[in-house]
Amino acid sequence: MKYQRQTQLQLNKTKDATPEEQAEWIEKELLPLGKIQLKFIAFMSILQIASVGMMLLAFWIIGKSI
Repeated sequence: MKYQRQTQLQLNKTKDATPEEQAEWIEKELLPLGKIQLKFIAFMSILQIASVGMMLLAFWIIGKSI
């Protein structure tokens, strides 16, 4: 029985970006996504702290046997 083989990816045939391409990528991709991610990470940090607080509150309520 013959098994199929996956073709090799040509990852070693990359080319360096020109300074213009690099500047365009920084302006159009890197900076806008970085600003969005900062807001997302801040929101998720607050959500995580709130989740831990609610968990501790639940433990306290269960401990009081209400």
